[in-house]
Amino acid sequence: MANPISARKAWVKGSLPLAEYAASCNQAQLQSLSPQLRNLRQNGVDALVVPVHWRYIAPFSAEQLDQAECWASLKRLSAHLVSHGFKLQYQLFFSSDTQQGTEQRLPDWFWGSMLAALPKTQTADAIKYVNQYGRDNTQSPSLWAEAGLVEMFSHWMGCFAQHMAEFAPRCDALLLGLGPNGEACIPWGERDGQPIYQSFSPTALAALAEDMQQQYGSQQAWLSLWELNGDTPWQEQLAETLSRCYKNKTSNTCFKEFNAWYASNWQAYVGNVLAVAEQQFTDAWSHSQLCLNIPMPELTASDHPWLGCLTGINPQPWLDRPQLLDYQIAQLEYWHVQAAGRLLIVASGAESSHATRVNQALLTAMRKLKIPALVQNSQPQALASHPGWDQLYHSVLHGSGFEGWIFNDMSQLNEQAIVKGRLSQLNKFKYQIAETKQLGKKQFRVMGPLHLKVANQKQLLDEENWKQFEAQLRQLRSIGVTAISTDIWWGLVEGDKPGKFDWSYYDRVVSLLKRLGLQWVPILSFHQAGGNVNDDFMQAIPLWLWGRLLESNDQLNSVQDLQYVSETGDASMEYVSLWADEFVMPYYQRFMEAFKQHYINQAGLMDEINVSLGPAGELRYPSYNAHDWGNYPNRGTLQCYSRLAKQDWLRYLKEKYHSIAALNGSFGFTWESFEQAEIPDADWLFSHKRYIHNAWAREFLTWYHKALVAHGRRIFENALSVFDDDSFGQVPIGIKIPGIHWVVSDPELPRAAEITAGLIAVHPTLSSNNQQEYLGLLKALLPEGKQARAAIHFTCLEMINKDYEGYSRAADLVDWMADAADECQVSLMGENALAGELYGEQGWKQMARALTRAPGYDGLTLLRMQNFFDDEPTPMRELRKLINRIS
Repeated sequence: MANPISARKAWVKGSLPLAEYAASCNQAQLQSLSPQLRNLRQNGVDALVVPVHWRYIAPFSAEQLDQAECWASLKRLSAHLVSHGFKLQYQLFFSSDTQQGTEQRLPDWFWGSMLAALPKTQTADAIKYVNQYGRDNTQSPSLWAEAGLVEMFSHWMGCFAQHMAEFAPRCDALLLGLGPNGEACIPWGERDGQPIYQSFSPTALAALAEDMQQQYGSQQAWLSLWELNGDTPWQEQLAETLSRCYKNKTSNTCFKEFNAWYASNWQAYVGNVLAVAEQQFTDAWSHSQLCLNIPMPELTASDHPWLGCLTGINPQPWLDRPQLLDYQIAQLEYWHVQAAGRLLIVASGAESSHATRVNQALLTAMRKLKIPALVQNSQPQALASHPGWDQLYHSVLHGSGFEGWIFNDMSQLNEQAIVKGRLSQLNKFKYQIAETKQLGKKQFRVMGPLHLKVANQKQLLDEENWKQFEAQLRQLRSIGVTAISTDIWWGLVEGDKPGKFDWSYYDRVVSLLKRLGLQWVPILSFHQAGGNVNDDFMQAIPLWLWGRLLESNDQLNSVQDLQYVSETGDASMEYVSLWADEFVMPYYQRFMEAFKQHYINQAGLMDEINVSLGPAGELRYPSYNAHDWGNYPNRGTLQCYSRLAKQDWLRYLKEKYHSIAALNGSFGFTWESFEQAEIPDADWLFSHKRYIHNAWAREFLTWYHKALVAHGRRIFENALSVFDDDSFGQVPIGIKIPGIHWVVSDPELPRAAEITAGLIAVHPTLSSNNQQEYLGLLKALLPEGKQARAAIHFTCLEMINKDYEGYSRAADLVDWMADAADECQVSLMGENALAGELYGEQGWKQMARALTRAPGYDGLTLLRMQNFFDDEPTPMRELRKLINRIS
């Protein structure tokens, strides 16, 4: 019996009305919440995070915390939420919280109580954070306060635990809001690009001096090593050093050790609060986890990579990845111990893919320690954008170790259509198994230009092209496009000479995608650009390759040994022939290895790595390209007339039949040797449907098909072996299969174009109906047990059946491939074959049909980006409509 699927958690953070109702509410106010609560529950939300602000519970004095009537409104609110089936996760704020522009501060009496407890020699600055500019901060009390701060918080927790005990069975987690807006960090930020450190109160500086003197033995030794022994006070020198190092991104002993001290004090403070919470929340509360909301700051307007050190969580972000990971593991492990194993982490800021990558060490540490964790958007307005939802869902669904989501906040979830639509998908995602083919959410990608310089009339790349590209990317991301696919042209990167790689163009593309929160689908393009439909850029494969292969392999007679040669005698230079795989494969592998090493730190940015398998990057022979017949639609030309192809045909026959007698007996021949088995004449094969009804014709075309499939499998397996480390091991490997949709229903030549392209195997009952030919293709192409790493792409999703125009059955092919992929349990993406149908409604209806049918397609890649930015608004308008409807 299969194990039951464990549902992911889906919580919603209560907004300002819930905070106010906790202070005062009547039955009518609670009933006004009911429609929204029912909607949330129906969409799969299982818990609400209820904010608890002490200024609402006890607005006038600490004594009110002990009075039952002060808890009455919070109890009424809790009972109402429970009546709608919600669990209650209480967020206890020991700091200020800003909701919908309204700041909820700590009670005024709190500061008075703290001041009263201070020694008479100290000022109010002793209980507040003060930065190096002399400004204090009243969002949170200072961790360096010496006025019984933790003891006061302990009392508050005890009062809550006592008065709210009846709701403890419905509470799985208690969120401890230790910093601004409930985040477990020191108030952080920048001022005109300069760092803000909150440790310049007299109390904090005294603590620093005491700790450093203890570490170094004397103040003089400490100040000397930190180079703070100038004429001005050491406190001013410290502030100047911190700002200078941060601004210049340099680190000296002072900067490093100060940040380590800053973080260690925060770590100890959080540990103390967790230990107190663990002691207070016992008995009925003992099952409740103790939750810390960890912020994941991303780069700010100053584009500074060290922003994390200002939070107190990440003291030295300039360290290498193993050192950062060790620190994060030690920190989380300490907190987990202080919480007696009850720690729960909320990673806040997960709506930003950039923030997720910047804080990778923190996320990896959580996974390694197996500390339960949820993701949360830090900005409520992120829920009103496709990118925010995409990244929130992506964070949990892609095997990251997160157990679910907290959506911040409740007020956003009923206001806009996009929010309602995305929330309605939640039930599906909660029960989605990440390893299966369907990840629940459709992906929308756009194919980037063949090269940016195609937008320049002079075919030269300038800054204006980059600015235009960035603006276009930004617009695509705003409507819900999740990734951009780009060809990595082999001839562009390694065109000068073997082993010399120039990635500079793609480095800039990747930098833009990262900054804008877009994923990347690189296509390792071992084929030529140009010569195919809609190509507006020419790029040959490395020209040195032909000569290098001939020089280093004596068994090669001429360049045509390396090329596809058609039945007309024409040779193709756009892709190295599969019959030369043994010679060219080392070069493919070297290029993959070079790509891997260069972009190893960008593996998390990649939704997939697509590998070129033939002309236009597709698994096919160049059977219908311009170098042969140009009168589309036709059956296409066979491409197996090179010397190496003929040798392989004879090898195939010898391996299958072993003796010429066996071959003669099977086909009624009287040949004396295998060498008499010439490649059949193409016209003979396709006249009178011999390719279907004649056994010898079928034998030949079976070899032709199997040779292509074996080639595709070789490159796929090679890519799997290259991209099989910790960084790339979860990135799918993409394979593109073209939709050869013409002459499918031709009564004289059914399926002939698919056969000359090598896609399907012939059999005696071949017809215009589906007989699982594409299922056979996928089973032969994909190694057993590797389906989960594959991503199949199939074209012509925008087309309808047109028996009256080239005997096209495009829509049928789209369905047949979907059925085959579903049976193989392999991910399937779709593409439009031509740009023309993007300008009318019919093409978009067809693509929507493919995405919504069952079984259907997991997403869509649209060709090409420039078609969405010309003078005609239809493509952009229809894409936005499709994403809003389906994603």
